[in-house]
Amino acid sequence: MKNLLKVVLVFALAAGLTACKKNVKDDANADLTAGTGAEMVLEETDVTSNVPSQEVSLGVVHFDLDKATLSADARKIVEANAQAIKAAAAMASYQVTVEGNCDDRGTIAYNIALGQKRADEVKAYYVRMGIPAANITTVSYGEEKPVCYEASQSCWAQNRRADTLLSVK
Repeated sequence: MKNLLKVVLVFALAAGLTACKKNVKDDANADLTAGTGAEMVLEETDVTSNVPSQEVSLGVVHFDLDKATLSADARKIVEANAQAIKAAAAMASYQVTVEGNCDDRGTIAYNIALGQKRADEVKAYYVRMGIPAANITTVSYGEEKPVCYEASQSCWAQNRRADTLLSVK
């Protein structure tokens, strides 16, 4: 199980570092660009059914203000995440959770709904990439789980995101 976790962590880190290079155009419209990643060779690992789940965060997808559509750069991040999910699926049972998040502007109800739309959009793209819908759950946290607490455009851009968590057993 430790080898599987190491493989998933290495793949997630590689996807995050090579496919998610940050390119801040200006504070009002920060977005992510993706580069190319190196191919990885994964070793098969014995996995037992009574091993506890391990959770790994994959690449973060950012959204424009009041939007739930995936940009070209965001699709590249989801595609890299899908590769990591498929690699884990080849060696173990897994579950994916997509968490939709918003900045703190707007009403609570609006942000919960927008966060859900963002999570659903990422899930739909994973399904198009071949990840079974039955293995993906979505949740919206609205504005409740910020990663940045300043009242600035660049900070709000960091909070407009969908996080993908991969749980492997």
